[in-house]
Order: sequence, then structure tokens, then C-alpha cells
Amino acid sequence: MTKLNSRTLASLVHFEACGRLLSFSDAAKELSVTTGAISQQIRKLEDVLGMKLFERNPRGILLTPEGKELLLVTQQSVEAIEAVLEMLQKRQGEDVVRLKSTPSFVFKWLIPHLRAFNRNHPDIRVETFADAALLDLNSNDFDLAIDYSNGQYQDFDAQLLMHESLVPVTSPNYMPDADWSDPEIWKRVSLLHDSMPWPNSPRDAEWRYWLDQSGLTQVVSSSGHYFNRVDMAIAAADAGLGIALARSSLIKDELESGRLIAPFPPVQSCCDYYLLLPKGTADVANARVLRDWLKVLAQRSGTGSS
Repeated sequence: MTKLNSRTLASLVHFEACGRLLSFSDAAKELSVTTGAISQQIRKLEDVLGMKLFERNPRGILLTPEGKELLLVTQQSVEAIEAVLEMLQKRQGEDVVRLKSTPSFVFKWLIPHLRAFNRNHPDIRVETFADAALLDLNSNDFDLAIDYSNGQYQDFDAQLLMHESLVPVTSPNYMPDADWSDPEIWKRVSLLHDSMPWPNSPRDAEWRYWLDQSGLTQVVSSSGHYFNRVDMAIAAADAGLGIALARSSLIKDELESGRLIAPFPPVQSCCDYYLLLPKGTADVANARVLRDWLKVLAQRSGTGSS
């Protein structure tokens, strides 16, 4: 099996031009080298691969069947590289930061604060992507991400943005005469779940965690209604469907306005919010500007890392 090295990759560039133009001399002009250099590169490539890539005759060159297959994949690779380079160059010229997070965090926390960032940094445009309930961190479509997790990352420069706590909330109109201090209340309430709080978690993971931390180990946590986003569970609580386990950073407005009440105390979550910069990719200076601004913002709110 032939493994690619820098010399083989260089030869493939020459091969792609020859295969596309079907002329060593035209390829030499395009690449600003001599025809002899092109011919030598193709000969070396054929020796390394152990196969003929071109049929040579007095009228010119033709691709062999193997050459045609290799040209197809080589052209696709060249086009992909050109597309990425164009995107990177365009992004550098536009001062764009691609920010990725979960819909719940974007809608409930991030968007209300972006106006202040735009005021302080009018030359930096933030393109915000609200991903699915769980972030796809394997894609390379972002410069900065905000993730809710236990902070274990290998391929990212991860920094704590802010701590999180979990607190049950409900509408004041849901069971208005309830005695929330009565342990029997848990037999009557309908639990509202975020069924995907972190990767590979059980559907009732957050409620189970809060109940255990609160000494309510006998309460069944699997009953109730399930949603794949915490903001949907919060909305269901606001609508009087039951009691949701909310993240404290996402419900400040609802509690201050009285739309929701918190009949039980919060507990420190097993997960927090982290800022992620991809390692091994082109450095985007403005992503670091946004990251540092977000950290200062979280510290001022009293939830950021010290």
C-alpha cells in the first residue's frame, strides 16, 4: 500500500494538471516549470505507484484507465482545497466569527447580550448557528463554540465560561394550592424533562441528578413529559404543563417577571458552559476577542470562572 508523503503529494499536483490538460507542455506552462520537470515528476509517480498513468504516443498523451480513476479523485481533492482556501480568505477579509451553540443557550442567554458586543466591536460580525440539542463538534464549521458539558475535550482549547445550577420551576398557576414542602407532592407533579442534556445521558438524567442531590432518592424521575431542549421544557412549565428542571442562567427574566416560580432550591449542576476554540485550525483572532468578551460578561453576572 502506497502512503502519501510530501514528494508524492507534489507529484499529484503535476499529475492533475497533465491529466486535465492532456499535455505535459501545457501543464508545465500552467505550473511555471519546464516540460522536463513535469515528465520527471510523472515518471517518479508512476514508479512509486507501480502503474502507468499515461499512454505516450507521437500525438501526445492519454490517460490509462488507472490514470482516469486517479484524476477523478485528485481533481475532487484539489477542488475541495480551493473551496476551503476561498472560504478562509473571504472570512479573513470580512472579520467574521462563526459562533456555534445549542438553541436553548443562544435564544435564552446569548442573543440578549450580542447587542452589547456589537456596540463594543462594530467591525466584527458574529454569525451565530444554533445547532441541534447536542453540538456536532466533529464538523469544522465554526470558529468558537459554547457547549454544556463536564469539560472533557481533546481537540479544543476549552475554557470555562460559567458555572451552572439546576432549579425546578413552574407556573404560579400550576397547582396554586400545593404545599411544596410536603414530600408527597412528588406523587402529584408532572416532571418536564430535557431528554438530551449532554451526550449519552439517560433521558431523565438531570432530574435524577437534582433529586439525588436534594436527598429525594425515593422519588421516581422517569415520569412526565420529555423534550429534546431545555427551553422547550421551560416553555411547557410556563404553559402550566408541570414542573421543569431549568438551568438558572436561562430563566432570569421569567423569575424576575413572576411568570415562573422556583418552589425548590437550586443545586450545582454536574455540567457547566465551556468556550471551545478548535485546535490545529487557522487562528481566528476575532474568535478570541469574542471569547474573552464573553468571559468578562459571565464574570460580571456572577456565574463566570474566577
